[in-house]
Order: sequence, then C-alpha cells, then structure tokens
Amino acid sequence: MIFFLNVALTLLHILAITYRRIIDCPIRVYFTIDTSETIALQEPPPGSLVDSIREFTKIFAQRLADEEYRGQIQITWSIGGLHFSQTQVVFSQFTTRENFIRNLASIRYLGKGTYIDCALKNMTHHMTQHYAETKAVLFSVVITDGHVTGNPCSGIKMMAEKARDRGIQIFSVAASRMIDEFGMREIASSPYELFRNDYVVVEIVDGKPRMSIESIDRIIKAMGAPGPGGPNGPKVGQNI
Repeated sequence: MIFFLNVALTLLHILAITYRRIIDCPIRVYFTIDTSETIALQEPPPGSLVDSIREFTKIFAQRLADEEYRGQIQITWSIGGLHFSQTQVVFSQFTTRENFIRNLASIRYLGKGTYIDCALKNMTHHMTQHYAETKAVLFSVVITDGHVTGNPCSGIKMMAEKARDRGIQIFSVAASRMIDEFGMREIASSPYELFRNDYVVVEIVDGKPRMSIESIDRIIKAMGAPGPGGPNGPKVGQNI
C-alpha cells in the first residue's frame, strides 16, 4: 500500500496516452482533530495547542493544490474535517481548499473526555456516505494525543480497521510530544513506519513551541502526490 497512489498514477498515465484524453484522479483528505481537555491543557495558556493545530491544518491544506500531472492526469483535492472530544462536530464537509481554510475558523475547544473510536467511526461515515460509486483515493489525517477516557464505539483498533476496510488510509499525527504512543499506533494504517512515522504538530525547541512543517511535507510525500511549496517550507514529492 506504500506506493499505491504512485502505481495508480502510472496506470492512469498509460491509459491517458492510450485513449488520448485527460483522466481524473480525485483525492479526498479528511482531518480528524482532537480538541478535548487533554489537548487544550497541554500548553499555556489553555487552548493554545488547539490554535496551533488549526494553523498546522491551514498550512497543510494550502499545500494541496489541484494540478495536471504530465499533461494527462488531473489531480483534484477535496478536503473536509471534524473535531472531537466526547462528541464530534463537523466543521467542514468536503469542499475546495479555499472553503476548507475558511471553515477552520469554527474549530473550538470542546473540552471533556476523549472518544477517539467514535471520532474514527464518524470520520469513516462522512468520508464514504455519498461517495460509494466514485474512485477517489481516501486519506484521513488524525491529530490527537492517543489518550482516551472511554471506548463507547468498540475501541480504536476496531474503528480504525473498519475505516481501512472502506479504503481509507489513516495518518496518525501527534498534537505534541505528550502522547500515548500505543494509541497513536492503533490509529495509524499499516505500515506504521509510513502512517505514524513520528509525525507531530508542535515540538518544544529551546523551551519554545515550534510547529513541525516538516511533518506536513513528509505526509504529503507519503501520499505520493506532488506537494506545492508553501511560505514555511520547501516543495516535496516532486517526482511521483
């Protein structure tokens, strides 16, 4: 599964040359963001880590640009997301990059406990409910600390497996270094070396929080798609 998008693009390129037409390659990315109490209280003042996650997600989305690949394949991105604690709130249905970035403003601290399994269940529902007949590549970027206060939806492992059964590849991203690594690995698709791979939103450098743009670049490269450069980092994944 590591190179499935690369292989798909190569096959689409061959088909496009054979039939001399542009072939669509839709990619859907869904952000599943933890805004529970354990996240909000990790950095002073309370809630500042939620702000950092929002900015991280904005920068990530800015790099997902529609483009034509080798003049034969049209890559188009649709982006959506929810944030969660014990409940889940959809802040953006699948939409364009620009609309998604505007919708990020509605993310807020929800507090209370953390039900990651229910968030994964809800994510899977929203990613697949209206798109059963389309051939989009599906990715979810789950940002959390891996800690849970309950498993009312059958547990992380089962819900992550159900998502993968529906064709969703899940990247597991730590909000900070204060995490439950076992929980983070349960979320991630296999192989862990690709879908977990020490991704993090914020690191402490010289006593100060620093956003990990490098994690964004590595995730986009792992997706196998060209990653247009943004104001805070170099281009990635130039060769598909």
